[in-house]
Amino acid sequence: MIPPSSPPRFPIDAALPGLLDALRRHGGAVLQAPPGAGKTVRVPPVLLEQPWLPGHRIVVVTADGLAARAACLRMAALLGEEPGCTVGFHTLSGSVTSPRTRIELLPAAVFLRRIQDSPELADVGAVLFDGLDGQRTDGFPGDGLLGAAFAQEAREALCGRTLLLGMTEPMADASPAASLASLLGGAAGPVPVVSCAGAGFPVEIRPLDALAPGTAPGAAVEVAMAAAVRRALREERGGVLAVLPDGGAVRRVAALLRGAEEVGPDILLLALDDEAASDLTAAIAPAPPGLRKLVLATPSAEAGLGIADVRIVVDCGLTRLPRHDRRRGMAYPVARPSGRDAAQRRAIAAGRREPGVCYRLSPPGVLPEPPAPEPPPLELALELAAWGGKDTDAPPDNAHASSLLALLGAVGADGAITPLGQRMVRLGLHPRLARLILCGAEIGLGGLACTVAALLAEPDHPCGGDGTDLRGRVDRLLAGEGGGDCAPDREWPILERAQAWRWRIGIHQPVERSGCDRIGDLLALAYPDRVARRQSALSDGGAALYGLADGSLARLPAGDPLAAAERLAVAFLDGPADDPWIALAAALPEPEQHRDV
Repeated sequence: MIPPSSPPRFPIDAALPGLLDALRRHGGAVLQAPPGAGKTVRVPPVLLEQPWLPGHRIVVVTADGLAARAACLRMAALLGEEPGCTVGFHTLSGSVTSPRTRIELLPAAVFLRRIQDSPELADVGAVLFDGLDGQRTDGFPGDGLLGAAFAQEAREALCGRTLLLGMTEPMADASPAASLASLLGGAAGPVPVVSCAGAGFPVEIRPLDALAPGTAPGAAVEVAMAAAVRRALREERGGVLAVLPDGGAVRRVAALLRGAEEVGPDILLLALDDEAASDLTAAIAPAPPGLRKLVLATPSAEAGLGIADVRIVVDCGLTRLPRHDRRRGMAYPVARPSGRDAAQRRAIAAGRREPGVCYRLSPPGVLPEPPAPEPPPLELALELAAWGGKDTDAPPDNAHASSLLALLGAVGADGAITPLGQRMVRLGLHPRLARLILCGAEIGLGGLACTVAALLAEPDHPCGGDGTDLRGRVDRLLAGEGGGDCAPDREWPILERAQAWRWRIGIHQPVERSGCDRIGDLLALAYPDRVARRQSALSDGGAALYGLADGSLARLPAGDPLAAAERLAVAFLDGPADDPWIALAAALPEPEQHRDV
């Protein structure tokens, strides 16, 4: 259990009478409170004490698994209990609950699975949606709001008086709270919005110079953040929270800092790079005597996750927002400036207990152009199909998503979900990756399919300078895994992800490299729309020209070893939309040579 620090201050207590009255009278509400007000850890235990609350348990839906675990640890500490007693959690990587658990914290991705399986929400008296507008490390954009829409519809049809409460932060634009109130109210009209005033101490903002030009944005951010952290440790006293764009950046900056003389034995360096981070308990607890805490975290920790002893925030100034990437054919995290609301949330963490300081980096001068607006993600369309295509306030399906889901075998001609589609939904991955893993397992290549899927899921360019042929990259990964010779920052995260997915589908033995000659078959399972055949004509410059199944054309640079293949399965296209070139693919046998697919 986390040891107590100073007595907690809960500004949210002043708003509780109005909130409880709104819930009792209307069956729902939206609580708008700033970071640090105590809404996440204070409201659920107070609701348990209300005699009018129907049902037996409270479910709290958080942005991601890291937030769910952190809130569980903090709430259990306030109750003087261990996690798994009154308060528990269930995330993608594990769970801690017991028959005594009455408050359960779930990331939005897990809640979607729960309500799809049991829409009646048996024994649930209230569902609280917390921080659904923040950045997450799992799930897909809009999964939390989709879960809220499903809960509202299920409540009207099945759940009777189950309470619905949205908890959000004040924004420059007031429309998110109003939209959430309308979503939770449904046909009865918007639920009340209850606001809570902020509390805290002043925070001095110290902008840092723009990052050095001529350096790749990701590397520049990491070098500049390491330098800013060392500067903060020299100039100021107190604990430091450094906010980085993603888990990979957290690991790389941690490696940079561990080699610096300024980060000595008196610094407790903790990295929160994913939902299973082993450093989370130490990050939330007060620092041991004689040690100064330095926490590196992803933006899911923008509000500090209740991290004790923080007086300094070092803000990278960036956030990664998932956007549909035509080159991959699926969502891809794009680095963008974090914006005013996110910057304010990050700075507030420095002023929880006393006046603080926020070092804020300006973003790089050159960032990738954001993709053009795209239809709702494929995951959302599949979830709606699994729900039965009922009318909700979630974004509607679209023709492109429907046709691609049909091509993947997830829905039938009538748009109804298929048995394969149901299994894909349960796996909780992008539909392309889910089909790759499930159908790969059916032909005896499940372990290899998980490795290929884990590589395709990498946030950075999947070929990473290792050539166009996916087979060579996968073969090197497996060879490194077998011999323990893998790059810790680049390759181990891929292999760990693949292992987690293998366990999820019941495969526990090592992957055999002998299956690598069928990587083209596996890739075609994920990209049936990108099965390509070499054309007789060559493009300008002698590049091989391939016609894709979706009707488009793509080039393969002259001299590429794959250019001898008549057929390819293509995973990654680069270059302009009207003249793309193939960046990652695998050779694909002729159909009559295929044994199983």
